[in-house]
Amino acid sequence: MHSLVYLQSLFYRLAKNNTGAVSAEYTFLITFIAIVATLGMVFLGPPIADYFTAVGGTIPDTQLNPVFPLGS
Repeated sequence: MHSLVYLQSLFYRLAKNNTGAVSAEYTFLITFIAIVATLGMVFLGPPIADYFTAVGGTIPDTQLNPVFPLGS
């Protein structure tokens, strides 16, 4: 019974004291964003790279032939 009372009082003291709550919330938010960004790069990176490679392959190569060369 004594340990239950101790745990209840500890819980109430911790719930009442919220001085570090904001920094902990920001830490969780930044960690979540980093995990989502990493997973997005891992799973979407290769298909996007393949798409841009295919688009780049359909664009014809052109040479720069200015009407007035810079040296003249």
